[in-house]
Amino acid sequence: MKTTIFNLKHTSSSILLLFILGFIFSNSSLAQNQTFLIHEDQVLPSKQGDYVAVSKEFITLCKENNFPEPWKVAQMNDGKFLIITSLKNFADLDKNPMEDLAKKVGKEKFGSYFEKFNQCYDNHGSYVIILNNELSYMPDGLTITQEGLDYRKWFFMDVSAKNKSEFKEKMKEIKDLFVDKKSKMHYRVYESGFGQVGDRFVVVISAKDGLDYAQKSEENRNLLGNDFKLKFDHLYSLLSNYSEISGRMRPDLSYTPKK
Repeated sequence: MKTTIFNLKHTSSSILLLFILGFIFSNSSLAQNQTFLIHEDQVLPSKQGDYVAVSKEFITLCKENNFPEPWKVAQMNDGKFLIITSLKNFADLDKNPMEDLAKKVGKEKFGSYFEKFNQCYDNHGSYVIILNNELSYMPDGLTITQEGLDYRKWFFMDVSAKNKSEFKEKMKEIKDLFVDKKSKMHYRVYESGFGQVGDRFVVVISAKDGLDYAQKSEENRNLLGNDFKLKFDHLYSLLSNYSEISGRMRPDLSYTPKK
């Protein structure tokens, strides 16, 4: 959970940061894609119950004080909790969205919640990711959440700079295959933005639960056949690292302000 995002001053380092962020958001290939700030809390195994409890307490505080900014939460099976907020532009990174809330409830009370959060993890941090519309396959409409589909499967693919262009072309070919076959397995593709070293792409698939995912995956393999295997094998050969993990969205830890 974050208390601040960035608080930039007029120094040479902040000017450089603004230049980098300006490039990210003005780049024509990214401007059409939605951008998100991810705050990652790497919660200790023994502290997950405490983390959930203080998260719910903090949500109650936000509701009682009409905090205006929404967030969504995903929980990975390795203990990571991802707090997801959307960004309109890089100027959002220079804001402290919690500042007014802290003033309203008092510095001491506000700080007590984050003292509790800090007892739950040794490491946490924030970074920006971009939802790539061109590479994603969601024929019913691009959205990060779907009613009744809270289970998640994440596929992490790290690509060297020299292979990035070819990797994206192969991802487009795979998407075209899904479109041609009218696959029922939909997916979103995110790529790394500011705050991460290297080029990382993340494919995210939603399902009702693990069984539903397994069934859809098997049906999809049968539908796409050997064409998919050949394309994916080529794609896999371009990667410097690959991993996958499951988890779920946590609507009970997410926050939506009153309208």
